[in-house]
Amino acid sequence: MRNRYLEKYDNIVKVKVEGKNIYHYVFRIYKKKIQIIKLIPISYRQVHLIMKYSEYQKLEDIKSVLYQVTILNYLGKLKIKKMIKKNFILLLFLAFGIFSLFVLSRFIFSIDVIHQDREIRNLVFSELNKYHIRKYRFKKSYEKLEEIEDRILESNKDRLEWIEIIARGTKYIVRVEERKINEENVDKVYQNIVSKKDAVLVNVRAISGEKLKTVNDYVKKGDIIIAGYITLPDNSKVPTIAEGEVLGEVWYTVKIDYPFVYQESNLTGHSKTVFAFHVFNKRFGLFDFKKYKTFTSKNQILLSSLLLNISFVKEKHYEMIIRDEVYTEDIAKNKGIDYIKQKLMNNNKNIKEIKEVKILTSFSDEDSIKMNLFVKAIENIGEESILDENILKDSDNTHKLQS
Repeated sequence: MRNRYLEKYDNIVKVKVEGKNIYHYVFRIYKKKIQIIKLIPISYRQVHLIMKYSEYQKLEDIKSVLYQVTILNYLGKLKIKKMIKKNFILLLFLAFGIFSLFVLSRFIFSIDVIHQDREIRNLVFSELNKYHIRKYRFKKSYEKLEEIEDRILESNKDRLEWIEIIARGTKYIVRVEERKINEENVDKVYQNIVSKKDAVLVNVRAISGEKLKTVNDYVKKGDIIIAGYITLPDNSKVPTIAEGEVLGEVWYTVKIDYPFVYQESNLTGHSKTVFAFHVFNKRFGLFDFKKYKTFTSKNQILLSSLLLNISFVKEKHYEMIIRDEVYTEDIAKNKGIDYIKQKLMNNNKNIKEIKEVKILTSFSDEDSIKMNLFVKAIENIGEESILDENILKDSDNTHKLQS
């Protein structure tokens, strides 16, 4: 904010006057009707004057060897002019650099087509070349790229299922999916539902097939729970595709080391936008005056040059607060158990419910508590397994002998 004394003035200088009888010199200034905006006494031998530069030039008329007059600082528009004049070469190079960066960022220097098949990659490169998408050409607009995508798909209906052209800095990344014609498989594959793990069954729901196990039965890994056949009244077996859901009680032993001090990060809801230059992995922020103590950020590259290794980035900063919690041993135990429950549920989508958690052993030191846990979980343990059709043949042979 500018000084309130200078709001209506421009081209201002701050002048230092030194001499034996400083107030006699000031009297001479007023006598010559040289205008002073502000007079600041420093000592009996020194005074500071704030005045227009044009008025300062009039001091030449009362120049004296008894007094030393020096410009301390330039203010207002004059300061800006002096600064520009002093740093003209630097500012010129900076302007040229930004202009070059802007122009170079409009060019494409590389194109990557992501697909495993070389033939598909060559096809896509050929199609892109038809629409003048190649190295060292100006980037095309988002709408134009969408139009080109549609045209490429239209002219390659039998080869391409999907294509996407993404501009990343000075590079095009092209993702493509090949169209595959699926041949129908007329041969049916009959299957059983077997157990993936050792467990005690808590629910067996058969949609098709024959249940061989029921609730509270203990099963081992690989045991057939729903058979891929149906037994007829004459004991012959008709193959089918077994379908259904099998839930079992499964057991885990888990080790955990849970700390007594827990750190949590939360967003405050405050955010700000900052612009910065990134030059050779170094960041130079622009007008980033009030910095957050802790924050997370999302960056958007506005301009970039791979050749110069320079980018101009728009950064969105989100303020965070860090909170530390200190737990007692009992609270740490409960927190550790809750953590294990959540982790098991997140890592294994087949787990429907954590039925029970028991602490087998526990030991604590000054930093954390270490526990061995026994966990009972209700889990979907059914998986498909190809039906052994020899079982059906043996069944038919047995039926013929009995007849």
